[in-house]
Amino acid sequence: MTDMIDQALISPRYLAGPGDAAWVTIPLHEAAGWSHGHEPLLPRVLLSSPDQKTLLRLEPAPGDQWWRIIHNGGSAATSWYASFGARTPVELIAAVTDTLTDPAYNERAAADPTQPLRQAGWETAPSGEFRSPDNIVTGEQITFSGMTSWFITAALDQDHTVWQARFDGRAPASVVTAFTQALAVAEPLPRTHEQTLGLSRQRLTLHWQQATPETVASALPARMQRLAARRSSKPSPAPQPPRTTPRRTH
Repeated sequence: MTDMIDQALISPRYLAGPGDAAWVTIPLHEAAGWSHGHEPLLPRVLLSSPDQKTLLRLEPAPGDQWWRIIHNGGSAATSWYASFGARTPVELIAAVTDTLTDPAYNERAAADPTQPLRQAGWETAPSGEFRSPDNIVTGEQITFSGMTSWFITAALDQDHTVWQARFDGRAPASVVTAFTQALAVAEPLPRTHEQTLGLSRQRLTLHWQQATPETVASALPARMQRLAARRSSKPSPAPQPPRTTPRRTH
């Protein structure tokens, strides 16, 4: 008989804890072709996009953001960065990296980052501010040196910040929207027993279920397979205008 594994389903998802960083890093390398630097004596991960324009940096930094995405578009106007605190759920960060590696990604696509939240019943304001129904997550746009940036914060109270996500003013709205869309999903996030240790139980709901080791182990390979299939699929050719035969004139 197969031994079962206890798996927690945690909601709201923004309090589920970081999870496993491999959910982001391995698909970037294996399914999206990002190259990695190897520094065995340093506790950090560096991944570069195939065109070398985008860098993902994961580095333990007490009191600072652990995850950083830096995009070099060739000029100040087209370069941007985003960063995420250590306890940001990896599924939210993956929503951003999955968008960046989507063959159909268009950084100039029009998007409203508050729309997914508004549709999910979050309080939003024309200024860009938003708040989750339980008041745990807030978002605001802050202007500094003429540039407006997004600051999204999960906090149990004024003195206990769980994590913060930051997008600078040049970050494509579609990238910010990918994050808020994942943030607004009501579906709980799965965590192993070890990943629940240290989580604050004050404001979250935790349900335990039993799963086979194969089910738990297959989640990441299934994710990589989906992303690899997306990358290998060829976009449909653009429709061609009908050919017309020129009329002969006399």
